[in-house]
Amino acid sequence: MIVAIRTTHPLVIAALTSMENFARTYSWSKSFKVAAFGLAVCVTTAEAPDARGKPGPLIDPRIGRLERFFDLYRCPAPYYVKEYLSAADRYGVDYRLLPAVSVRETLCGVEGWRNNRWGYHPGVQAFSSVEAGIDFVTRQLAENPFYKGKTLPDKLFTYNPRQTYPDEVQWIMRQIEPQ
Repeated sequence: MIVAIRTTHPLVIAALTSMENFARTYSWSKSFKVAAFGLAVCVTTAEAPDARGKPGPLIDPRIGRLERFFDLYRCPAPYYVKEYLSAADRYGVDYRLLPAVSVRETLCGVEGWRNNRWGYHPGVQAFSSVEAGIDFVTRQLAENPFYKGKTLPDKLFTYNPRQTYPDEVQWIMRQIEPQ
């Protein structure tokens, strides 16, 4: 049986390379079992076709991480996971930053004021929607001269100049994903 898989995803390529190396070393029977398992793994991680049969995007593992994080902190729904990820990717900011700031500043919006879940100029800065706030605050952390070019701890200290604030937010960020 010959199966052709076209992908550029590095995890799928690594899995296929491992299967090929294994097949060179072990018997055909054992290689077939490993290849079948590897193919099943590749099919579940490879790009899924859309309705037109064209490859679609991979499922982003960050989605599950953020959903579990928001569940852990009992954040009010909706979680705006896709908006957080989209803004982080658009502005080149760590995707864990704004959710962690939200937990630290307003308990995920429980104590937020007028769609301001991040304590950004509290009592002064309001947003037309949570989505607008996500975009605005992420853009500020990436592009505003007060933050641009600074390390993460320096950005966080600028955001809230309490001595322990950078460590507190970074600890919360590690609850989403250790790095």
